[in-house]
Amino acid sequence: MNARIKLSARAALTGSQSRVVPFAAALTAVFIAFSVCNAVVNGFSVFHGKYMPAVFAALSLAVFTLAVSVLEFFFQIRLILLARGIKSSDAARAGFSGVINACGLKLCLFFIKLIWLVFYEALPAAGAAALIIRIKKEPLSLRAACVAAAGLLVLACAGLLFYGVTVQRYSKSMFFLACYRDFSPLDALRESVKKTKGRLGEIFFFKAGFFPWFLLCVGVLPALYVIPYYKQSVTCLFLSR
Repeated sequence: MNARIKLSARAALTGSQSRVVPFAAALTAVFIAFSVCNAVVNGFSVFHGKYMPAVFAALSLAVFTLAVSVLEFFFQIRLILLARGIKSSDAARAGFSGVINACGLKLCLFFIKLIWLVFYEALPAAGAAALIIRIKKEPLSLRAACVAAAGLLVLACAGLLFYGVTVQRYSKSMFFLACYRDFSPLDALRESVKKTKGRLGEIFFFKAGFFPWFLLCVGVLPALYVIPYYKQSVTCLFLSR
């Protein structure tokens, strides 16, 4: 099944690179700009005011999130059209309301995912804090400290795994927002939760299968192929059911 979906994605992208590469390039450029700006602020002492790094990080994260949400929205529209074999429609017809909805959805997803992350990582974080306090009060043996640290690491990794599976219930929200122009962000979230019920593990492991591809993105240029291929494959997966 997964192989057929990936073949469908490749077929949809064949001859359509000029339609999707600009989106991948824009997403990559936004990510690089965000990383460079934060590195500059944190790397030069002239910016090291009491609150400057935190304020700049918050502002740049907000701008980054909004820019990505708009690009992802139009990118998703284009990928749906390609998956359906429609190559002439204009994605820009979504209009200003679509852009606002995309930004609102991305903002909702940010806080929802943050809450789930805190939920799953609260226990290992509390354990790490307790371990640090314990070591400060009375040093542990190296063996005991290593065992405790390893246990907390395993617990943290398990939390990340459960988090990764759980948040897949919202994975179709941008897809629904792009498909149905009359959907609000909350409508898209509700429909996503409804349609992904019982499929969280399937979606998670399908996306995890692209991990080796993501490693290639360290070279930046491969991202221009990997991002469209990944996004188109996920879109084909969503359209298949």
